[in-house]
Amino acid sequence: MVNQVAAPIVVEPIRHAFPAEKSKAWHYKIHPFYTKQPSNLVGEYIRHFCPEGGLVADPFCGSGVTAIEALTNRRRALCIDLDPLAVFITRMSCLSPFDLNAYWDAYRQVEKQMKPVVDFVRKASPNELEDYKLKEWYPKDIKLPSNADREYVEDLFGRAQLISLSYLKAAIMKTKHEQARWLLLFVFSGILARASMTYGIDSKHAGGGDSGIFKVYRYWVPPTPDYRNILDLFSIRAKLVANAKKRGDAIFGDFAKEGETFSVHCDSAENLLKYTPEKSVDYIYTDPPYGAHIAYLDLSTMWHAWLEFEVTEDMRQREAIEGGEQQFDENHYLGVLQKSFEQMFYALKDEAWLSLVFHHKETKLWYAIRDMMRYIGFEYINTTAQPLAKQTFHKVKNPLRVLGESLVVNFQKTATRKISQPMSLPMANLIKNVAERVIYREGGATTEEILREVVPDLFENDLFFDAASRKIGDILAILESDFQLDDNDLWQIKAGREIGNFIPPKERIRYYVIGYLRKMGKANFDSIVTTILPRLVNGHKPSKQDIADVLKEVAISHDGINWELKGPDVLSQQGVLPLLFETREQYIPEIPESTRHNQQIYRLALLCQKAGLVPYIGKHERNDPMLAVLKPPTHLNIKAEPEQLKRIQQIDIIWTLDDGTPIWAFEIEEHTSILSALERFVALLTAAPNLGKRHQLTIVAPKSRRRKLQQELTTSSYIGHPLFLENKITYMYFEDLESRFPKYSAKSAFRIEDLHSLCHLPPTSD
Repeated sequence: MVNQVAAPIVVEPIRHAFPAEKSKAWHYKIHPFYTKQPSNLVGEYIRHFCPEGGLVADPFCGSGVTAIEALTNRRRALCIDLDPLAVFITRMSCLSPFDLNAYWDAYRQVEKQMKPVVDFVRKASPNELEDYKLKEWYPKDIKLPSNADREYVEDLFGRAQLISLSYLKAAIMKTKHEQARWLLLFVFSGILARASMTYGIDSKHAGGGDSGIFKVYRYWVPPTPDYRNILDLFSIRAKLVANAKKRGDAIFGDFAKEGETFSVHCDSAENLLKYTPEKSVDYIYTDPPYGAHIAYLDLSTMWHAWLEFEVTEDMRQREAIEGGEQQFDENHYLGVLQKSFEQMFYALKDEAWLSLVFHHKETKLWYAIRDMMRYIGFEYINTTAQPLAKQTFHKVKNPLRVLGESLVVNFQKTATRKISQPMSLPMANLIKNVAERVIYREGGATTEEILREVVPDLFENDLFFDAASRKIGDILAILESDFQLDDNDLWQIKAGREIGNFIPPKERIRYYVIGYLRKMGKANFDSIVTTILPRLVNGHKPSKQDIADVLKEVAISHDGINWELKGPDVLSQQGVLPLLFETREQYIPEIPESTRHNQQIYRLALLCQKAGLVPYIGKHERNDPMLAVLKPPTHLNIKAEPEQLKRIQQIDIIWTLDDGTPIWAFEIEEHTSILSALERFVALLTAAPNLGKRHQLTIVAPKSRRRKLQQELTTSSYIGHPLFLENKITYMYFEDLESRFPKYSAKSAFRIEDLHSLCHLPPTSD
């Protein structure tokens, strides 16, 4: 008998962006750091590219978001960073569980020791503060980077702050409980920027402010620094950190074990293979430093000094940096990166993926990195523009010259090395192709929407640097040659312009057939063919039969001679909305009279069809005439035990592929027990576990049930070990679905990613 080798699992790249929700993460404010990645984005990539239990590596780990998301999603984590501060933050964020009783006991002892000091600095005059002989240790004569507004670390603090911080550090170091001492030092470290002169109040926002370290990436002291009571700052952050660690412990469960499921090392990425064998890593997600953008070791000087972290000359010589205090050139920077990526290549398993975050104002740097990766042996797959939560002024003024997004670039280590060359297209043609694609898909698009999708294509075709040097007027001129703005400031394809550089033949036919019949009302087959055939000259030239097939889909003949469009309600249910040349009418389907529960199912069914999927509706709900008219399928392509299958068939609505494979399941919970929804989801997960990995099990409930919903999603027996259902489901509100449905149904195309924006992750239990 010949043993058959199982075919490798084919993993498709991620080709769409995710909403940036970094501020919603439990660990987002646990400690300040530079350019944190959105946690939900990193989690999506880890779930997609790394199997459960696999090893995720991040050789430039920063604040540890990759490690946190790996542990959250039950993947092992290996992290490396040359900056001791980054290693400290990552380790303290991942360590679990923490003895919070010992922590609060230690905190109260520190608070008691600090009270006399606080009373003194509060009452003392400036002269008394200056004359005070400070006995406790503080960092002395430690130089700041040359671009700093002060010369030494101690100069960053007022006298009252310096006295308070020195006594606070001494009190913390007296703590005997080791774990509590480290966590209190973590709290202490977290207030240093806020306690320094680099922190200024934002007069435009009540209670707002920020440190110059994180605003301009140097030790900048604003004209009016904010001076706060150190113990107040410490108290506030102590509570914040305790709450965060409590949530982290609940999320990690018993999975996070240092030395087993995660490890973090202070070292250069050039030494990755010191910590893991070759071909042992399942996935790498990393955000490396970019040239002179941020000088991490220089910027961490204040923290290194107070925490007494050693930064050796050898460490500085190995930093991947251009400029900085060492004044390294581009060759040094690229040399360190190349050695680091070589280590990553050999550490990865064959066919494994590497996702590289790129966000640098010097776009030419991209070409050097891309060519380097090809030389090493990585196969470039694709680039996705990941929008940031906030557009900068420079981005608004120069939309192509300044990146308004991070770019997530996906590479794969194939078993056989191969170097691919990009297809080269003239810049104007590429921009037109992308514009055509976006306009057709959305039924119209803004300039920003077009530019967002243009960026990855420009990168892939070696054209970004050229495009970035152009003014916005040059880009608009390219668009205006073949497109025009409608009354809603959306770009549309000009009447008479021959489309087809990107759009598949059938879609091109549909575009012209719908447009012509909207204009004429009705027309015979010959006139339709003779009108639209000349416009379909690019690429594949369709036959009369191709046109006839499209007509049967979108039109109807009542007299056997002339064709006219089917009603908009029928087209909507088919996922086809009329596309116009001159105007962009919005057809919003009416929701028939029924229960509010079943009306939500009806809305989800229409959106399902618009997304090109098939809605499977629960057995009980099919009896509603409103839902029966949709003619839902009665078969699911799953294997389950009879009792489990019975539960699955009771789920209110499941989006499926044409063959009945589940893609997304929804339970509408207006009055019934939320626990029953969880039971049905658990049954479905046994047959379709990938739905949990993609967070495509969703409870839909009215906002009036928010408290009950959140209670069930934090206390149910399905939450936490061993099912961890809270990491697999989402919820949305009736009101959000109802308010966004008109917009979604009016779009010419609907993508399931659009609905993700309405979904919330379950709260974590305190």
